[in-house]
Amino acid sequence: MARPDPGAFDCDRPPFDLLTADQRDGLTAALDIGLYAKDSVVLGRDDPTDALFVVLRGAVQERHGGEIAALHGPGDRFDLASLYGGGPIRSFVAADDTVCHVIPRPVLEGLARENPEFGAAVIGEFAQRMRALAAERSNREMAALTMARIRQAYLHPPLFVAGDASLRDAADVMKRNHASSVLVRDNGPEGERVGILTGTDLRDRVVLEGRPVDAPVGPLARYGLLTIDRDDLLFNALVLMTKHAVRRVVVTENGAVVGLLGQSDLLAVLSNHSQVIGLQVEHADSPEDLRQASLSIVALIRTLHATGVKVAFIADLVTELNRRIFRKLFELLAPPDLLENSCLIVMGSEGRGEQVLKTDQDNGLILRDGYDCPALPSIVAAFSRHLVSFGYPPCPGNIMVSNPDWTRPLAGYKDSIFHWIHHPDEAAAMNLAIFYDAAPVAGDSSLLDEAKGYLLSRLQDNQMFFSQFARPTLAFDTPSGLFAALFERRRAEPVDIKKAGIFPIVHGVRALALEKHMVETNTVARIWALAEAGALDRKLAGELVEALTILSTIRLKARVDSPSEAGGDPNAELAIDNMVHPDRLGKLDHDQFKDCLALVKSFKETIAYHFRLNH
Repeated sequence: MARPDPGAFDCDRPPFDLLTADQRDGLTAALDIGLYAKDSVVLGRDDPTDALFVVLRGAVQERHGGEIAALHGPGDRFDLASLYGGGPIRSFVAADDTVCHVIPRPVLEGLARENPEFGAAVIGEFAQRMRALAAERSNREMAALTMARIRQAYLHPPLFVAGDASLRDAADVMKRNHASSVLVRDNGPEGERVGILTGTDLRDRVVLEGRPVDAPVGPLARYGLLTIDRDDLLFNALVLMTKHAVRRVVVTENGAVVGLLGQSDLLAVLSNHSQVIGLQVEHADSPEDLRQASLSIVALIRTLHATGVKVAFIADLVTELNRRIFRKLFELLAPPDLLENSCLIVMGSEGRGEQVLKTDQDNGLILRDGYDCPALPSIVAAFSRHLVSFGYPPCPGNIMVSNPDWTRPLAGYKDSIFHWIHHPDEAAAMNLAIFYDAAPVAGDSSLLDEAKGYLLSRLQDNQMFFSQFARPTLAFDTPSGLFAALFERRRAEPVDIKKAGIFPIVHGVRALALEKHMVETNTVARIWALAEAGALDRKLAGELVEALTILSTIRLKARVDSPSEAGGDPNAELAIDNMVHPDRLGKLDHDQFKDCLALVKSFKETIAYHFRLNH
């Protein structure tokens, strides 16, 4: 840093124009200046932020992951978000030869104390930016929901009775099928017509009007049905119901009746906004309330996916909502002293923030050393049991809080970490990998910080250890001759997309990140951190991020679009099945799948060479 020319800083720019003459003099006297060559890092992902940067000349790219989130030119300021908390982890890179004024944090905060109006403007600027980011995300999500189609909502199967059937027959059909209406096929002078008879109609005709129960339904049904096509927008159905003051419309496809859309089912889809689900979680008074919120996440996934929202955005939302649910459930079950003396953690894809589908539980509990909770076994058992009812199956490897191996004091976790590092075998490597991905959900997060700090401090430059840790990257075959066989035989064997494509990227990147003692947990964040550290070629980094996105999207699409998925019920759980049938993919997905698997195969070779796995 060099001392700048005091006259170079423009104090007439807001919010610095709010400063007094003396305060301006004090500011210019305290300024540092930074000189950055093109493509050099101004502020890295892991660099402590202790100053506000103001661009004097040149330009600075603000990067989030591999994308340029903003470009800061002369007069622009950064990084308020890091100074005052909040926002994604970012880095700043000089787009040209750049000069920045650097205002030390103590100077900025001193001016804010002396000049409350200036302080409010600075903090207000940060708060406005955070609100804008939140609004942008909410708007994108709401836009997706407003484009939701009727086929994304649950349709009640159509139940038909003949026009000469009795009112008793109609009531019996409704009762046996748990339905609130039937469709009536009546043959009149002008041919067949279709009407509807509801439970309310039955009540009015039989109870209030005293009609005999053996009277035919034909003359009593209401004809001229309100119909709407299955590919129409849900909002159009809502408008139709509101305009005609009805609670259901008949849905057709290619002119044929395929079901009935009820108002409650329509609103269920349109209310599956993450903020609405978040409020459900916040106000939940029981595990059953949380279960209902959890079911709403499934419908949200379906709606966002069907309207083209990127899988990374869906994963961010699902991660946030899942963690709220886990935290609220733990708070409902745990006494205050347990919350104060423990840290609930999630691991695996949930810890990495990459969870889209509901997969098995991967969680644990770190207890403060010396703390004892007599009711702990029953509390953690109830926690795991309720999560099962929410749609999160038990972990096949029993990595759950209900397992004492994963609910233990901090000292016990440190003992396990020591064992995983110094006595490596296949199980130890996977346990270490899962824990390396851990993120705090509830309680005292400093317990996890200390455990992870211990993990990184125990790592040594030990080739044998890192080779053992990285070896699972090669554990599963990534097919190469599959696609030629597909074109020749017009068929293909199903591929486990997780084992063949996603896991090798995730674990290979995880091994490289652990070797560099990196603190990131998300795979994309690890990829770009490795690229910025020079540990991964930037071109390869971009290709890996793209491949991971494509594979995750194909995986989600295979589950959501599966014809066997719950008969179209948007709240039905998505089956845990990673099998993808290449012969069922569209041409674009098929070609991308092929290219991604080729890249994964090449990346596995890179990992094998780097960690000497073939020696």
